[in-house]
Amino acid sequence: MTQVTSLRESLAPVAGVLRTMLLELGYETTAVHDTTRREAPVRRWLVMAATGCAATTVLTLATSGLLPGPTLTTAVSVVAMGLLVLAWLGLGRDLQHLTTRRLYAITAAWSVPLLAARPLFSNDVWSYVAQGLTAARGLDPYRLGPAQALDPSSEVVGHVSHYWLDTPAPYGPAWMLLSRLAGLVAGENLVLSVVLYRLLVVAGVVLIAWSLPFLARRSGTAAGTALWLGLANPLVLWHLVAGVHNDALMLGLMLAGMRLVLTGLETRPAHGRLAAGAGMITLAASVKIVAAAALLGLCLVAVRRCARPVPAIALMVSVFAAVTVILSALTGFGWVTAPFTATTSVYSWMSPTTLTGLLVGFFHSGLTASAVSAANLLGLIIATPVVIRLLLGLRDGMDPVRGIGLLFVVTLLASPVVQPWYLLWALLPLAASAAGDRAARPLVIFSAVTAMVLPPFVTGGVSLGIGYAAAVLALGAGLWMLRRTGRLLVLQTA
Repeated sequence: MTQVTSLRESLAPVAGVLRTMLLELGYETTAVHDTTRREAPVRRWLVMAATGCAATTVLTLATSGLLPGPTLTTAVSVVAMGLLVLAWLGLGRDLQHLTTRRLYAITAAWSVPLLAARPLFSNDVWSYVAQGLTAARGLDPYRLGPAQALDPSSEVVGHVSHYWLDTPAPYGPAWMLLSRLAGLVAGENLVLSVVLYRLLVVAGVVLIAWSLPFLARRSGTAAGTALWLGLANPLVLWHLVAGVHNDALMLGLMLAGMRLVLTGLETRPAHGRLAAGAGMITLAASVKIVAAAALLGLCLVAVRRCARPVPAIALMVSVFAAVTVILSALTGFGWVTAPFTATTSVYSWMSPTTLTGLLVGFFHSGLTASAVSAANLLGLIIATPVVIRLLLGLRDGMDPVRGIGLLFVVTLLASPVVQPWYLLWALLPLAASAAGDRAARPLVIFSAVTAMVLPPFVTGGVSLGIGYAAAVLALGAGLWMLRRTGRLLVLQTA
């Protein structure tokens, strides 16, 4: 033992010299390496968080009119979008080091600059303002479009897209009540109107943030994965926060209702939570009727999860009927037929069925209308048995969160109209149920690509081309740097 101690003491100076040499050459001993490994993820996600905040700040400033000319504005805006997407991808590498509180803080930091931006990626908020002002003046927004209901010289009407000037409101009674309230408060004050609608969006995003972790745990997904893939997703930032879409409130109410209903079913059954959850989903459907698909799916889930499913289902259906009738009595029942009576010549190129018809019309322009109609009808025919199969799967034990997400996937694939923000109907439930890399990676790739499809505002072809060329260069350079440093996305869903 004494000889071993003596040998260790005699080699200590040599070990010290070797350690110094290794450090100078860029190598580290185990202890130093462990410390660095602990510190590196913290540095990485802080850098990604700061980069994302800088990107949304630049986007807000670039679209505020500070830059000269549409070409430079578009180029800087799209590059900022690309940087945010890269920051989001980089953040995904260190999910195991990010608590839900940190993810909330990062999403808030990325969102705050966009709350000060003008409405981006869509002009739909101006239609909301016009419809709310119509209702506030005692007119029927389900029968009259902005051009018929309001003074054509009004500044509000001037902001509405020409596609929707003659289109009545297609939204449910809950949204129309909120829009009417906004119209009574703000009148024709455009800035105050946008602020009020952004408050509704923030309320919806807060509900999404509250719901996703529970739904994720319910589906065996890490809460951090669901929040990163859902809440912090660039599509949420672009189309809900910056775009001021009422889909934010619809999705927030729907996901919160799903959380309450699933909790109620687990307690076999807790009727108070079932009623509250059904009520929230009904409010969501009273913003956009598509949210009713979630309640239908949950009713089928109750067949297997409840010891007494009939009373539970009857309770949820009764709440849906009662709340809908009460809200409709306050606004009128025009919302039932408005989506079907509204006429427009706008074709939605993001709809797979509509795009198929447009491709046919590309070769023979005279066939465009009939080809689009035929493709849309064929899509509905194909989707019907798929929807039935999914509903039976929910009844037979399929994960309810994932099943409802897939219902929306089929709905979007078969719908004649698909907008970028509609994609969140399916993306958020699927993000909450993306347990494992195999389920998450397609959503990551889809989100990153789709987030770059739509520019923040309508502009000319030359400006758009230059902007996207700059974005490709920025993304390419960023991806190359991430790959060179070993920081290219490695999703961890522990």
